[in-house]
Amino acid sequence: MREKEIEFSVKMTPVEIFRFTMYHSRHKISGLVGIALSLIALVILITSFGDLNDQDRAVLILVAAWFTILEPLTLWFRAKGQVKRSKVYQQPLAYRFDQNGITVSQNEEQQTIGWENLVKLVETKTQFLVYSSRIHAFIFPKKAMGDQLEEARAVLSYYAGANHIEVKGALKKFHAEAEQDSGE
Repeated sequence: MREKEIEFSVKMTPVEIFRFTMYHSRHKISGLVGIALSLIALVILITSFGDLNDQDRAVLILVAAWFTILEPLTLWFRAKGQVKRSKVYQQPLAYRFDQNGITVSQNEEQQTIGWENLVKLVETKTQFLVYSSRIHAFIFPKKAMGDQLEEARAVLSYYAGANHIEVKGALKKFHAEAEQDSGE
């Protein structure tokens, strides 16, 4: 089988960091519980508004807003600050996926993370998230890949299969279809 490789660059923005942190927080048990609590508080507030005293209304409003409004606002401001403070995000990062792993370079510096050191690949609506640990991930905005998007999906799927990396999101369906096609 011929070597699969793709190169592209990413200029990280607050929007991309925010999307990652929202995805990450919403796909943990604590995030799901928080959303459920906010929705329950909102339902109680709406259905029992006339029967509640002012203090109970205030508490329910706070709980309803906590995970649906306040947490996303906090994550947004944190993402903006992270991009502003980090020297790495001030210039585009060049990436290459090949048989050695994922190579990231900027200016004169370069580092390769082998496929065997990756634990999970996730495709969301707007990004590929490549996890090197339970909480650390490379963020690859799909728009940065331009017309190489399908090729990037194929390369990620190929190396995920070859290295037994967990695959989730839309990439999981693509990966399953690709494995089925290669098995025929």
